[in-house]
Amino acid sequence: PGAMIQLTNGTVLVQNQGPKNSGTSYWWRLTPNAKGSYVHGTWSKVASLPSDYAPLYFASAVLPDGRVIIMGGEYNHGKLVWTNRGAIYDPVANTWTTVQHPKGSEWVRIGDGPSTVLAGGTFMLGASGYSGTTAEALLNEAKLTWRETGAGKADGNGEEGWSLLPNSDVLTVDTIDAPNTEIYSPSTGSWTSAGDTPASLIDGDGEVGPQLLQPDGSVFATGATGANAIYNTSTSTWSAGPSFPVIGGQQYDVADGPAAVL
Repeated sequence: PGAMIQLTNGTVLVQNQGPKNSGTSYWWRLTPNAKGSYVHGTWSKVASLPSDYAPLYFASAVLPDGRVIIMGGEYNHGKLVWTNRGAIYDPVANTWTTVQHPKGSEWVRIGDGPSTVLAGGTFMLGASGYSGTTAEALLNEAKLTWRETGAGKADGNGEEGWSLLPNSDVLTVDTIDAPNTEIYSPSTGSWTSAGDTPASLIDGDGEVGPQLLQPDGSVFATGATGANAIYNTSTSTWSAGPSFPVIGGQQYDVADGPAAVL
């Protein structure tokens, strides 16, 4: 199994990542039983992506109308290409529809770009890849068209995570301009500095860990260095979080790893 996305009716859309974990065009849906049990649920195969689109490590989100969008892919059919392809899945019609990438030379690559759904329901996407691009765009869900946004970004989008904050802004930890962090304002469409993390969370390969909005409104940003940091959304300040342990002389971290709020 690869990407796992919970739909608005509680079922879970899961990509078949393939026997070599390189990504495929095939997807499945897990439906819980009548008592809500996923353990005793059932699997059913759903529509496949176009045969030439089999992404691995891509942007994804559930849109307000219940459809699922995926954009890009660091790999396509197991090849490192930073593809700029995309598609939307309609769970009612059980169909995938191709979505064209935003216009402009910086959108030659999307790769494993970051994304989020803003408080107003708009999907926001950043182009990634190896160029350090700062290109970002907002999706018109009805027309499947894009408009540019994200002025003033201090560094490229590569490897970043975007956290939607309680005040509708978006927080990210910079992966190139470390230890700087940034805030995106939907009202202005621009980024400004959110200050430095107490210690750098970025390793020598430019990797970082996931960042999560917690129930108390703070953001827990994990590091690829063993260090972690906490952003207080009430005071707009950073503080050090508990570091990952050293076990057997090895500093543990969560470079490019997953996380979830239970």
